[in-house]
Amino acid sequence: MIATVFAHNAVDLAALAGLAGVTAWYLRGAARRNAVGVATPRRTVAFLAGVGVTLVAVAGPIPGWSEHLLWVHMVQHLLLTVVAAPLFALGSPVATLRFGLSPTSRSTVARWSRTTRRWRRGVGDPPPLMVATVVHIVLLWVWHAPWLYDLAVRNTFVHALEHIAFLGSAVWVWIEIVATARRNRRAQALATFACFALIVTGGVLGALLTFASRSVYEVYTGAGGLTALEDQQLAGALMWVPPSFVYAVVALRRFTSWLRRTEQELRAREQQRRATTVARPTADDPPRPASRP
Repeated sequence: MIATVFAHNAVDLAALAGLAGVTAWYLRGAARRNAVGVATPRRTVAFLAGVGVTLVAVAGPIPGWSEHLLWVHMVQHLLLTVVAAPLFALGSPVATLRFGLSPTSRSTVARWSRTTRRWRRGVGDPPPLMVATVVHIVLLWVWHAPWLYDLAVRNTFVHALEHIAFLGSAVWVWIEIVATARRNRRAQALATFACFALIVTGGVLGALLTFASRSVYEVYTGAGGLTALEDQQLAGALMWVPPSFVYAVVALRRFTSWLRRTEQELRAREQQRRATTVARPTADDPPRPASRP
């Protein structure tokens, strides 16, 4: 019992220390960006809001209840992946954290970025959004395997790894989705496809939990007036509906942007075609008189 309490406290303190360190790093980068005139207060507010949501998810009463109720554990995951992650992404964390590094560290990161870019080109240069989406989906399926999910609830350190995997991969996905807002129509189409892939993933996993005839996870035996099966059904519905709504809204916005960009490109091509047609002489045009010397 004492060892379990110590492990919980150690993980909680490590999580809080890590979150505090990243926040301080981000604020230093935001101050430096502000000094050169490229900072946006809204980004800082969004990032700090993400920090606040993460604290709600990993501290306070939610972690304690998540060990007894599956639906509370699901709320914890949704707070991290569907609320905190997009807030972090809106805070432009990559650029801001890079500003928070020392000049030597920034040079090292730049060299590493060039190396990874060459590696991506060597394997066909897959779109980062597609890679991030596949990684996030794979992690969702793996961590929801019954034996691993039960282990995460029983073992504090494994549980922390689960949260890191979910939050990290979700932030990566949302960073790429946010980045597509000002890109070409191909990026808009990829973002729409990625959102629908996430809707399908959450829908399938949620449906499996909702319509299962028995409790899938051994660690949850029922609590708070709910049987184990009722608890699982509520968790499945939470996993199914709220994230699907969020991803559907984003997918609709990206699809609308794709239509608008497509229309703009078609108009530009039509105008170019008309300009070329007017400038090109035809066979019916009268010959122009030769200029006198």
